[in-house]
Amino acid sequence: MPHPSAPNFTVITNWKAKGFACSKVCSYCNWRQSPLLPHGLQSNEAILSFIRQCTKSFITISGGGDPLYRLDENLAALRHLCDLIHGEGFRVRIITREVSQLHRVTGLADYVSLSLDADVLRWGNGKLENWETGILEAAPEPNLHRGAGNLEFWETGKLPSYGRPDLEFSLVLPPLPMPDLLRLKPQYAALRQQVGTRLVLRENFNSIFPFDAEAMSFGHKGIVVVPKSVCLNSRYLATIDCTGHEIVQDHAPLAAHLMNHSSVYLFGGFVKHIIAPAVHLDYADIDVIAIDADVIATLDATYGYRFTELSTEGDYPRNFQGRSTKAGKPIQLLLMKSHADARKFIFSAQYDIDRIGYHQGLIIDPLMNLQEIKTAITLKQARLLTGPRQLDLFHPQRIMIEQKHKAKLIAKGFTIAA
Repeated sequence: MPHPSAPNFTVITNWKAKGFACSKVCSYCNWRQSPLLPHGLQSNEAILSFIRQCTKSFITISGGGDPLYRLDENLAALRHLCDLIHGEGFRVRIITREVSQLHRVTGLADYVSLSLDADVLRWGNGKLENWETGILEAAPEPNLHRGAGNLEFWETGKLPSYGRPDLEFSLVLPPLPMPDLLRLKPQYAALRQQVGTRLVLRENFNSIFPFDAEAMSFGHKGIVVVPKSVCLNSRYLATIDCTGHEIVQDHAPLAAHLMNHSSVYLFGGFVKHIIAPAVHLDYADIDVIAIDADVIATLDATYGYRFTELSTEGDYPRNFQGRSTKAGKPIQLLLMKSHADARKFIFSAQYDIDRIGYHQGLIIDPLMNLQEIKTAITLKQARLLTGPRQLDLFHPQRIMIEQKHKAKLIAKGFTIAA
């Protein structure tokens, strides 16, 4: 009998020999650029050596790339992986977002965790009851009878009543502070009623805010809350056999390190996320100004970032791009000589909403009003500043860079006033 705290074991899939085998673009997913992402199925020897260490009754198959991606091409590989797992006496659990392929996993998977996204919510004109038909646009109304967390009807064209997987729905929580998450609990309770079976809520790896799983609990097994510590302590087979701590970047301790460092200034989208996380849910990367080269060394040694210098000899400031050796957000880093230069750079931005940074607390252009800028960031209202600017620290192609920045702001829903 396995101990309840025994780690889960997951085989990470990515069926493409090159590229990323997933048709979705999820804001919380950092796998696409991960150096640990496999390309093709791992060897039989690696898979068997890995799963034989597991003391639980099941092995999970998950992305990486989606396990059900382009099944017409990849079904043989998925079936082979499932056969290896079943052959060792384990049950198979598949995590997927490919709702249109679910009717094809009967006989392969014992459990299916279907990640909720817009495609799933549109299934059968917004009725999740129709997901199992395998037809998105014209899904008929099946007669469902649910009980005890299991779907007792699995309609894929009159399938036999045996061999159907146990279905649950899962949702990655938005990267919000706890007060905002607690306000969403009634919506999650209503969603559980809508799907009619178990709903799993997972803490977001990109969240920089403290998480209270007990406060988020609903007090029954119909909704299960999974803190990221469960995943970080689990085991994964990607390109290597590793723990979650080795394969996924936990952004909360990384953010705490950067936000409290005396030689670090943060700016850009990450600061907007700090100010208004409910409005600016995602940050594509982390913009950093470092006053000391030791910042780079610590990010390398402690957090697994490898930096490449993009600037040429004699350039100032020096420009670096940091890529995580785990699945994590990239870091864009400028190395400067002084705190005065860091502030001058931030306070010379073209828009008022960008003249704010974070250095052990929020900092703002002395000519700006903090509350007004926070309101503008929350309302997505940018104002072009027309006064003189100190541009000696900016890239020579600053005009082109600022045009791209403007386009990105508009794409994110900002209005821009002169």
